Amino acid sequence: YSGTLTIKFRSDGYSDLISHEPAGASPRLDIEKAWGWDEEFSNEDDETYVLFSVNSKSGDRYYWQARIDVNDRNEISLADGTVTVKRNVKPPGGFWGVFNGAGILAQFQSVGNFGGKPTRV
Repeated sequence: YSGTLTIKFRSDGYSDLISHEPAGASPRLDIEKAWGWDEEFSNEDDETYVLFSVNSKSGDRYYWQARIDVNDRNEISLADGTVTVKRNVKPPGGFWGVFNGAGILAQFQSVGNFGGKPTRV
């Protein structure tokens, strides 16, 4: 997927999907909903990150994480962004003892990178 995604991070922790525009002939990612966002400080590298997720029409949930950079004019940009997708894994053999494991096993796969800049909406 290649394109432009515009999301508004609201002060209440929710996100609004403003637009998404695929670019080129890459596979299409049809986003239907943006979920909440959160800011986290990492003790490992003393950097602050933003995390948010979106649902695609295919049913997959994509998790986005990027470092928050603030320049000397106090403008925010997102750098070193990564995108991970969560997909359900079919359990081997169906039932495990007394319960069915379907839907509780998941696999996370890194699927891309991104950068972000502020825009007025």
